[in-house]
Amino acid sequence: MSKTVIFSNKDKAGSNIAFLLEEEHGIKALEYDKEILHMDGAIDLFDTSLCIVASKHKSESGTPTLTAHSPGNYGIAQAGGGNRELGYAPALYLRWAAMLLQENKKEGYESCLEATHHGPTGFPFPMLFVEVGSGINEWNDLSACRIAAKIIAVLVSSKPEDAPVAIGFGGGHYCRKFSCVADYAVGHICPKYNLANLDPAMIEQMITKTVPKPEYALVEKKGLGGEKERIRKLLAETDLFIKEI
Repeated sequence: MSKTVIFSNKDKAGSNIAFLLEEEHGIKALEYDKEILHMDGAIDLFDTSLCIVASKHKSESGTPTLTAHSPGNYGIAQAGGGNRELGYAPALYLRWAAMLLQENKKEGYESCLEATHHGPTGFPFPMLFVEVGSGINEWNDLSACRIAAKIIAVLVSSKPEDAPVAIGFGGGHYCRKFSCVADYAVGHICPKYNLANLDPAMIEQMITKTVPKPEYALVEKKGLGGEKERIRKLLAETDLFIKEI
């Protein structure tokens, strides 16, 4: 498998992570001079089978965070990518990233997976963001960026263990429950706030754009809100085995 690490030189956290990745692990990341979120088709990665993005994380809460996720938009694109378009999610690598985040926790930081969000969405290979956030203080925190670099180095240099593959439904943007699911590798995750955007076509995208192909749908038991019955009916029309968490 050919793996590529990329970062934007407009991104302070991404630049710090890329520097530490080369300095301490001997892995050189590919530099891009614009925002990664909007890079659909703008860079030649034709021989890549997995792309890992070293990136900043930004949120209104400002909570210090170490996180990982794949890109995609369940509704209208607000930060790159296409409307109602998902990128490809490498489920086994996301599981591994979640495990590494838990093993390398930093005091004062939340460590977890995030739900699928933002661009880019147009590449034909799986993509995984490893991020440090949520503000300028964290982007410049070299100890946090060092953890992100370490996680990326492990993902690049090794192969993840096999596990049953799933897609996830419900819960918050920060996927605390899905982050602790060790028995399944979860690809795309649709949080509670995006469930209204799901229809058969979008669920089919979640399935076809999770790699390897999922056999299970993991559903947060108390995380579907008013969409509970509708989502369950949609999932019953698929070939997925439904499991509650």
